[in-house]
Amino acid sequence: MGSLDNPSPASYQSIPDAAKTSKPPPERPSAKSDRGRRRRSVARRSFAWGALLGAGIGWLASTIDVRRIATARRGRLRPVGGVLRGGGAGPRHSGGGGGRAATVSVGPRPYFLINELDDDDGPNATFRRPGLKATLRRCAETLTTFRPSDFVLGHRGAALQFPEHTDRGHDAASRMGAGAAECDVDLTKDQKLASRHERCDLHETTDVLARPRLAAKCSRPFRPAGPTRRASAKCCTTDFALREIQDEMCGRMSSRNGRAKTVDEYLSRPPEFQTGLYSHDCPRVQSHADFVRVVDANGGNFVPEFKELDGTELSKLGLTREEFVQMVLDDYENITDAERVRPQSFAWEDLYYLTNRTRFGKHTYALDKNLFATTYSRRQLRKYFAPLIDGGVSAIAPAIPMLLELDERGDVVPTGYARAAREAGLGIVAWTLERSRAMSESRSSWYYSRLAGALRTDADLLKVTDVLYEDVGVEAIFTDWPSVVSFYANCKGIRLR
Repeated sequence: MGSLDNPSPASYQSIPDAAKTSKPPPERPSAKSDRGRRRRSVARRSFAWGALLGAGIGWLASTIDVRRIATARRGRLRPVGGVLRGGGAGPRHSGGGGGRAATVSVGPRPYFLINELDDDDGPNATFRRPGLKATLRRCAETLTTFRPSDFVLGHRGAALQFPEHTDRGHDAASRMGAGAAECDVDLTKDQKLASRHERCDLHETTDVLARPRLAAKCSRPFRPAGPTRRASAKCCTTDFALREIQDEMCGRMSSRNGRAKTVDEYLSRPPEFQTGLYSHDCPRVQSHADFVRVVDANGGNFVPEFKELDGTELSKLGLTREEFVQMVLDDYENITDAERVRPQSFAWEDLYYLTNRTRFGKHTYALDKNLFATTYSRRQLRKYFAPLIDGGVSAIAPAIPMLLELDERGDVVPTGYARAAREAGLGIVAWTLERSRAMSESRSSWYYSRLAGALRTDADLLKVTDVLYEDVGVEAIFTDWPSVVSFYANCKGIRLR
């Protein structure tokens, strides 16, 4: 095996000499006997019948192919990645369905991080994970194929490098092994469902400000930076019809320039750790129905998030919270295996409704960003989690800094919050890895603020992943770039398809 920096693919088998094309030997003169003529006559008749049969088979195959293409155009089969795939739901099991799972390729990043990982017990080790590097290196040298894993949740697709909530982003996540895909669901002005992380983020995630007719509809139009203020704008899904968002705006990497004097400056390039390579050709913003279609075609599971809309916004749209939740669920009416749908919400009442009133309550994630809960006593945490247990919620889904902390030796360990959740019988889903610039530059970011003393390089993300799985016991991890967690899951055999 080659270096981990450049893992060598499986070598091609050379063509045996006997199989190589060569000039045929000259024919021997034949005896022109009646027996020889009869044999040649039989051969000619056999060849003619064979040619006729071959032509018939070819005509039949081409007819079937034409009909398949016509069926695809009518929507019963969909071309995905150049292959015609069925669009219906798959067999009844919770490990994915719909279309075929995409061929998984983790790319070079896991191998790069393994090479960069320090020795587990060396003097320069950030924090100790005995045997981890040896295990990962062994997998790097032996694994030749990878499988999708339900341990890996593609966060808004593959948002580290692809524009979030786009078909291409979710395709990329599936191809890196994400067994499930996450989608944030918001309402539009015409009561349709758009895929956006925040109701009012279109000025950062699309080019709406560069389109004057649309920009005039924003809740707060662009305002340039001044001596004492930063540039700002506020464009919401509820300012537009879904058709306007999908047909007249282009998705882009999320960014804004607070020092901008013009719209062009405000719509600046993505941060230096991201790229515009996958958003230069006007990717279409997804509707929620688009998300369901793409993930189903890739054989994945669905993790929709019901975004928090205040009562004022809902009343303006003439909807109740329950009606909004039901609208989202209606897009899954053709998914026969309800266990493939794992709804999540910060509004835990949504989940109680799901478990008691719908068929989608088997797997539900209670999102939590209440950092203050990490200061609760064990008794207070039991009380904190009790409504979830009573409401039939299957898992708590907190931010990573709520699950991990440093002990007196500087090692990363589970928090009391994490231990209490396990004791209460709740599953745990963690968010989010790979959401920021290089670790050497972002150790103080919100996601790693409690671990800053132990993290030095991106390779330490492998150790964080290991602690989350082995010590915290998480059942899944949200990530903006699924390849690293996918490699880890395949190495350890975690929830593979």
